[in-house]
Amino acid sequence: MQDKQTVGAALVKAIRSASVFNPDVQVAPACILWPDKDRQWEAVIPRLQGEMPELLVLGDYAPEKRTGPAIWLRCVIAGAAVGVELPAERPPIFYLPGVSRQDLRAVEGCPDRLKPLAELQYRGAIWTQVNAKDWTILAFLKTDQGTGP
Repeated sequence: MQDKQTVGAALVKAIRSASVFNPDVQVAPACILWPDKDRQWEAVIPRLQGEMPELLVLGDYAPEKRTGPAIWLRCVIAGAAVGVELPAERPPIFYLPGVSRQDLRAVEGCPDRLKPLAELQYRGAIWTQVNAKDWTILAFLKTDQGTGP
């Protein structure tokens, strides 16, 4: 009999799997960037934050909700964000509502509010599909990519 997991558990597992790396040839990612141009995942973020203490959100400064602007997210990585404690065994995950991977890729055209995050695409990992497109809910539900056996 096969174990069935909930969609939420599969989502948590898939996002966290973006941080998997080969220590023989790579360093651990500084963070996981989760772009969501169409804000499709926004409604589930509060629930996921309850299950994923490493999940932070780009937005208005509200540290009690683990939400803040790009410069605050950079402070979190540096360990300089007062009152934010992240699990040491996992990299922080930055959910980026309204931001696409392409917004970060074009560094010279990157909006000022995102510039502090632009270099993290090189030091971190981006949770995207194999074809480098941002995950949509439909794509996630239809694929078995990253959900394991």
